[in-house]
Amino acid sequence: MPARPALQPGERVLVSTRAHGARLTRPFLVLLLTVFALSGAQRALELRWRPVAEPWTTVHAGLELTLLVAAGWVLLRSCVRPLLRWWRTRYVLTTHHLVLLRPGGARRTVALPLQQLRRVDVERRRSPALGRRDGRVVADFGHLGGLRLEHAPEAQRLAELIRRAAEDRWAAGGGAGRPGGPGPGGGAPGPAATRVERDAVVAPRPDPSADPRRPWHRRAVHQEEE
Repeated sequence: MPARPALQPGERVLVSTRAHGARLTRPFLVLLLTVFALSGAQRALELRWRPVAEPWTTVHAGLELTLLVAAGWVLLRSCVRPLLRWWRTRYVLTTHHLVLLRPGGARRTVALPLQQLRRVDVERRRSPALGRRDGRVVADFGHLGGLRLEHAPEAQRLAELIRRAAEDRWAAGGGAGRPGGPGPGGGAPGPAATRVERDAVVAPRPDPSADPRRPWHRRAVHQEEE
């Protein structure tokens, strides 16, 4: 997967980063528990049942192989896959767009134009920060929906950079899309309007279940997968 999205003429990358390493806490704990459980199961099997005659020796070897396969499946699904997804997912801020690059190529990339940004905030933690500065950055893009960046490093700083980039874009586009200014349904778009990729087009839910506190209630919310 490319390290950055395809850029339009005159567009440049301002920030390109990935989620904080705290995102890997769960896979790391799963790894420790799986290794501990496998070691304990193998030890118990050796101590409690050690056959010396056929066909029980074959059954014993089959059980050991089954334990290894089960542990390998758990590690692949709960450790290796999240690690690869974390490594290949990037948060990119350009002079024109806020982009979520995910595994799967261009069809999985979400690029929302900064001219349509209505609001960007950092959601408050439910657990102690423990000295970390990562957080969930949520951006409201009006009729296009929302973008949620989980475990964004230096979350407050990233949110401020997004605001500044959006202000520069609003200024360059004559204020189109700016809160309180002309926007979709409220006037003609400015001459520098950006093209929205297919993945970023709003997809309303037939039966919305979003948290009412989210600014994009009843609109599509693009986010990094768990």
